[in-house]
Amino acid sequence: MNNLACVSTDQVVRSDRLMKWKEFMSDHLGRTPEYIKRLESTNIDPLHNGNFQGRLEYGDLGQLRFCRMTASAHRYSRHLSKALDVVDTPRMLILQIAGVSHFEQGQQNSSVAPDEMLLVDCGKPFSVTSTQGCEHFILLFQGPAGQLTQTGDMHLNGRNGLGRMLMHLISDAYHQYPLLNSQSAGLIGDSIAGLLNNALKNKQDEKQLDHDFRFFKQNRLKAYIERHLADRDLSIERIANAEQCSVRSLHRAFQDELGCSVSEYIWQRRLSRCAEDLRNHDQAHRSLTEIAYAWGYGSSSHFSRHFKSTFGMSPRLFRETASDARVKPSAA
Repeated sequence: MNNLACVSTDQVVRSDRLMKWKEFMSDHLGRTPEYIKRLESTNIDPLHNGNFQGRLEYGDLGQLRFCRMTASAHRYSRHLSKALDVVDTPRMLILQIAGVSHFEQGQQNSSVAPDEMLLVDCGKPFSVTSTQGCEHFILLFQGPAGQLTQTGDMHLNGRNGLGRMLMHLISDAYHQYPLLNSQSAGLIGDSIAGLLNNALKNKQDEKQLDHDFRFFKQNRLKAYIERHLADRDLSIERIANAEQCSVRSLHRAFQDELGCSVSEYIWQRRLSRCAEDLRNHDQAHRSLTEIAYAWGYGSSSHFSRHFKSTFGMSPRLFRETASDARVKPSAA
């Protein structure tokens, strides 16, 4: 029988439990080398009644370090006095079994509920808070298995797709661990690493696909606006109806990508087209009012105020300046 090893705070006096749990986490989960132990500092803060309890079952799946952890409500934080080399920075996959845990690392915050997973970079400081206690499967990927696809969001859903397959493979590895020899354990570890890498790549591809779709949609919206700039009744509702999207998503598309509202974009484009006509010698016979009305303005005074606030001069002076630049002789 190839059973998982087990350590617990049950046989430790209360006054020593936090110190002992730090040792368990470092020696049996992280198997942290002594030179890294000298760089790290960890804190465990029990929550609520302060009577901390914890249990670790641990073993190997080939190169993967495998652990099942249960603990009462607490906050765990790990700090490093200096950055570690890549070879010393395994990735830690946490699969939540019970409870909800809140992770913080740098500027990223994630809450992980049952059947959800999070990949944590052990080379950077992080903290975990489990306000009602927690139960995790934890895997550490190091060496070739640790070269995983990097995405901005390391949060995975275990309820469908590859995430669900990954979650079941990890759970089955735990329940069938006594039946595994070293070869089959290594094969399962490789399968977990490969499946996790594919799940992360899929997430990255989905994010890129979503970005590409939003880019395509935004260009469609901009093209529609460009075709109808001269229409004075061009409105946000009309654009949304024509392009079959909600007013809210229309606003979000422009605010997120361009940093301006739809209305601001429309007036910017109208001003730009007016400026082009004012520069154009072939349009010199047209009055300022004609040009303004041709590009959707309903008031020449509104056009003049808007133009001056944007270009820093009146439309008339802008036209005269452009005309002077055209006829100015070049230096001999």
